[in-house]
Amino acid sequence: MFIQPHNISSDLVLKLDRQLTRLGAVAHVAVKHFDTPILVAIGQGFFAPVSLHHPTISSFVEAELIAARLNALQGIDDRQRITILQSMAGAAGR
Repeated sequence: MFIQPHNISSDLVLKLDRQLTRLGAVAHVAVKHFDTPILVAIGQGFFAPVSLHHPTISSFVEAELIAARLNALQGIDDRQRITILQSMAGAAGR
């Protein structure tokens, strides 16, 4: 089932935003090795993504909409998120 962006629970966004703030991170969607997409925290200096606590997300699109909403709260766009992923890949290779 696809959830429209305006139907994404504000309570869920608030809880996830608190987790991200504590970690000093932004949201990203992980799908490899999982039956359903999960939201993870990524950040400069992280060696690996950190799983966020959330209910099951039904689709990749829904997860991306939630991640985009969370990142927008922090003023982070996709270009910045990709830069963080690239820095993490470099840090993991060291």
